Amino acid sequence: MNDRKMHPESLMMSYGYKPELSEGAVKCPIFQTSTFVFKSAEEGKAFFEVAYGLREKREKEELGLIYSRLNNPDLQILEERLCLWDEAEECAVFESGMSAISTALLEFLSPGDVLLFSNPLYGGTDHFIKQTLTRFGIEVMGFYPWEQDQLPELVAASGKADRIRMIYVETPTYMGPLWQHPLKLGADLVLYSATKYIGGHSDVIAGACLGSHELIARVKGMRTFLGCMAGPWTGWLLLRSLETLKARMDIQAEGGPCVLPGSIGCGPRQGHLRRAMPGRRCHALLHGEGWRGRSLPLPQPFEAGEARGEPRKH
Repeated sequence: MNDRKMHPESLMMSYGYKPELSEGAVKCPIFQTSTFVFKSAEEGKAFFEVAYGLREKREKEELGLIYSRLNNPDLQILEERLCLWDEAEECAVFESGMSAISTALLEFLSPGDVLLFSNPLYGGTDHFIKQTLTRFGIEVMGFYPWEQDQLPELVAASGKADRIRMIYVETPTYMGPLWQHPLKLGADLVLYSATKYIGGHSDVIAGACLGSHELIARVKGMRTFLGCMAGPWTGWLLLRSLETLKARMDIQAEGGPCVLPGSIGCGPRQGHLRRAMPGRRCHALLHGEGWRGRSLPLPQPFEAGEARGEPRKH
């Protein structure tokens, strides 16, 4: 049993949590605290050195908790569990999807850099890219799905190819983290609005960014100083939601096409899409050939930030 690799949904009840550290509580408590106790000033100093990137963590060194702007048990356990779905090395959770997006963009872009992004975008992302990033000397260049085949030529013709530092592409949030895994397709980072299917109950706003240890360390560094990490209540609510994530998404995907019989996957018009119905794009993708995880056709482009240039040198 110990050698058997369990599915993520089987690990959402207990992964990353040690009951013996919380008076034996079966469920992870809400750690509603701003600060944590150090055994000594020297121990606190050591924790801060690693947290602020002054040195690397030593082999077998056990790091403790410092301050809830840096780490908190609810947040830490949540990040470890989210990694399981995408098989990511590391995760950073935020208080909103927009804070995840803006933090990632600010970390990897500098004045003079160019951001290449897909259209159309979520309204908040669109405004941040076009109205906020440009105020800091970052140039932006958009493209549409029907231009993908010509994208190399369009970029070359712009004269900006050597300054592109990040490619940001976006699709509906509703594919991940069950049916779409951008990291496996070559993306460096994947961003989620955890408010949607991950949260699932319309009672929490949150975002997440996943990727390698190296890149997420940079994202977390920026998060620390912007102060946009998720709090313990948000972390606890999402831990609750992850326990039913797969069941909820499977049931919603199965029932969605039958909301309007004959639109998708039901009746004589099976496989056809009624263009007039908003939001049906996701259901069409989910119900392609073998959609239940066997040969799911993935939408392109997917929601992810693909770091180019500087991040790839590290």
